[in-house]
Amino acid sequence: MDDILEYLEEITHPETQPPEYYSLLKALDPLSDKVVEALSLDFLDQLNHAQADILNFHSKECFSRGFRLGIQLILAALAEPSAPGTRHRP
Repeated sequence: MDDILEYLEEITHPETQPPEYYSLLKALDPLSDKVVEALSLDFLDQLNHAQADILNFHSKECFSRGFRLGIQLILAALAEPSAPGTRHRP
């Protein structure tokens, strides 16, 4: 199941990001500069990689939860009795 979820999550990623995404990245520049000044570029790289790993994990977890919730909603809707004569048949 995890392989299927990873595949679905991968193919549903947008190829481009909206302008808001790039605005958020740009807002990090002054903070990143301060980290480099106080510590080092190597430290900032390590920090960014660690945060990226956490964000990737979180993204996959959220996708998996949303996928499973969607399935549960579909199953619940299919189990609900419908008005007479309106039930679709496979």
